[in-house]
Amino acid sequence: MPLDEAALRELLEGVFARPEMEEACERRDLGAVIRVLNKYGVSQGSISVLTGIAQGRLSEYKNGKRIPTAHTTFESMAAGLGMPTNLRRALGLAPVNEPNWVDHASREKSLPADVATSQGEWLHTRSRLNEHRSDLTRLARDLYPSNARLEGTAILMADGWRPEEPIELDALKLSLADTTPHPPVTGKQGETNPLRPLVSTGKRYDSYHRAMRDLASPRLFENRVCYRLLDFEQSAGEGQLSLGLMRYFDMIDVGESLAHELASVAVGRDNLTPHRATWANLPFRRLVRDPFALQNYPLLISISTMTIRRSNAGDTFVMLRRGVERVAIAGGMLSVMPTGVFQPASLLPGDPYQDLNLWNNMMREYSEEFLGNPEHDGSGDPIDYDNQEPFRSLNRARDAGKIRTLCLGVGIDALNMVGDVFTVAVFDADVFDDIFRDLVEDNEEGSVASSGNNREHFAFDEQTITHLLENEPIAPSGAACLTLAWHHRSVLLR
Repeated sequence: MPLDEAALRELLEGVFARPEMEEACERRDLGAVIRVLNKYGVSQGSISVLTGIAQGRLSEYKNGKRIPTAHTTFESMAAGLGMPTNLRRALGLAPVNEPNWVDHASREKSLPADVATSQGEWLHTRSRLNEHRSDLTRLARDLYPSNARLEGTAILMADGWRPEEPIELDALKLSLADTTPHPPVTGKQGETNPLRPLVSTGKRYDSYHRAMRDLASPRLFENRVCYRLLDFEQSAGEGQLSLGLMRYFDMIDVGESLAHELASVAVGRDNLTPHRATWANLPFRRLVRDPFALQNYPLLISISTMTIRRSNAGDTFVMLRRGVERVAIAGGMLSVMPTGVFQPASLLPGDPYQDLNLWNNMMREYSEEFLGNPEHDGSGDPIDYDNQEPFRSLNRARDAGKIRTLCLGVGIDALNMVGDVFTVAVFDADVFDDIFRDLVEDNEEGSVASSGNNREHFAFDEQTITHLLENEPIAPSGAACLTLAWHHRSVLLR
């Protein structure tokens, strides 16, 4: 029988006082920390609920199959479990005044008045941003010329970024620059001072991501190495993506600052004030006024994939409701599934071109989002795509022509300037049902959405597409995939 909250806290306090727990923390060995917790009655289910780390990932830590290195992983463990200061220090973490079950209102009592006010206002705006993200995205879209937008969406597309017909994924070539030029816009300019709260009297947070980390950190928040879009060209059924490298928090510092700035001027206490969403009121956004000047700011690139199950009984597709508390952007919105940042799977030596591959990245997202497997976050071994499941089955089905993968174009989210490669994967029904027979209802990013009481997939027809686009809060990348896929349906389903 699961423990109630009071009994669990009491049990944790007893485990934290044991010498072996302190020894495990001093070694910064989270696997040993988990083993000690399990030994004295704290289940991995309880650890997962408190920390937001998937049970499969905890098992890998416990068994030494994966060695966590990210600061945010240690912070998630310590904060989620409510570790005392001595154990936090042993793990290399800064002390806090209270465990994570104490809310910000209580925390404010220990802050100087000016800091508490500044952070409270920042949190209020951040809350309004998440609450009105869909409306704010449309306001951001309207700042740009109509010929720079994908009709009916908040996606910006440069000339030549939308192919006349979908490009087969294998015809889309990728190159990685030897060095990536440092962009002039980083989110640390003076124009972002009003967007970063005080961390102490007279001193502001030096970056937006640090404020998010301390005050409103989502469950998934790690500074991973990612690919940055430098250029995209396409013609005659072929394309070329030119990429560099960046860090995930580079996007947060620019993109979420842009979104926060718009929220701060366009959301009143109770409702939107659209008339205030003007260039004159957005000094930071003016620094990146041309979203297609990719040398000026770090444009993180993601891959958004519309997954269609092809069946004689009717074609369907899957969507995800992104959790507000689980993801850094697009929380509460519907998204095509899978969607993920384009990034290396492992930082260990190996073939660099294995990771510089759209399909390999898409397969990892299928493994994580559809099957609930742990994320390949760079801390594990390189993936053996030929022999590990579900990669082997996905590759075999694609080689046999039972999975078709195509690129629909490239675009940029008008609100936070995140780039996306819009793709579609068309599965034969038998392959979809076999590989995804254990399709999850929830994953680390949200909940699988359905169109009826029996969790039916959405029908790939005009009525459903129109309803979703007109009546549901859909992430811009998801709206782009739906719009483009329906436009090209005769090619996708031939």
